[in-house]
Amino acid sequence: MEPHAERDAGCIAEHHVHVPSPRLARRVERAVGYRLGGFPAGVHVGMPSSTVTLVIPLDDRLEVSDAYAGRRAFDSVLAGLATGPSHIHHDGYQHGVQLALRPGAVRAFFGCPAAELAETSYELADVLGSRAARLRDRLHETDSWDRRFELVEQTLLAGEVDPRDPPAEVLEAWRLIAVSHGAVRIRDVAHRVGWSVRTLQQRFRSEFGVTPKEAARVRRFERSLPLVSSSRMPLSQVAITAGYADQPHLNREWRALAGRSPTRWLAEDVLIGG
Repeated sequence: MEPHAERDAGCIAEHHVHVPSPRLARRVERAVGYRLGGFPAGVHVGMPSSTVTLVIPLDDRLEVSDAYAGRRAFDSVLAGLATGPSHIHHDGYQHGVQLALRPGAVRAFFGCPAAELAETSYELADVLGSRAARLRDRLHETDSWDRRFELVEQTLLAGEVDPRDPPAEVLEAWRLIAVSHGAVRIRDVAHRVGWSVRTLQQRFRSEFGVTPKEAARVRRFERSLPLVSSSRMPLSQVAITAGYADQPHLNREWRALAGRSPTRWLAEDVLIGG
């Protein structure tokens, strides 16, 4: 698939959307290649999401900070599920590949539950070993997006350590929260999977590192994100569409999860959409 590139006042925003192979597709929500250039230097907000994020930069190391650690430079970064933002410090240029992994994939590729990665970012080599450095080196040997993603897939699938999924009840609870965009009641989720609310909370957090309620908040936030980014409707309408009680509720949740209001984010983050 050919990348899409836009140039505006000296800026470059190139995006390559990759369709994973059938074997990988069940574990990957989305995969993109990107090249962004000509923007003012600043800080890009890495938003909380319902996926585990893998980023392999293709030029300089990626500088990231979050609430649990200071500013660090990564050769490749693996970020777990989180209920707060991370911050990507950039000089106006970013180039790399990014995969959004479904939480159940963490067991398969890295041999641990997603809970062990929650709320912070890790050097990929710390969980993947020497294969991480070999992959980054090989990615630099080609300019083809398709070949780059082929190499990423080969590395992940070749190292598959535990092809089993998390417990079915936990995955079903995650699915119910996801498809409702966080609107389903947690008590109803527990009833559907045949557990008490307490058991659901314990088993869910043990697997994912977040509670069912936190996962629901993040899903609702994710629904609001593209609506805010597009600026096609007033924030009062975004709030209702995304499942918030009103615009003040939307603003409170954005400050809690993103660290800033929607209006401030739109004004300050020059890499929005990248």
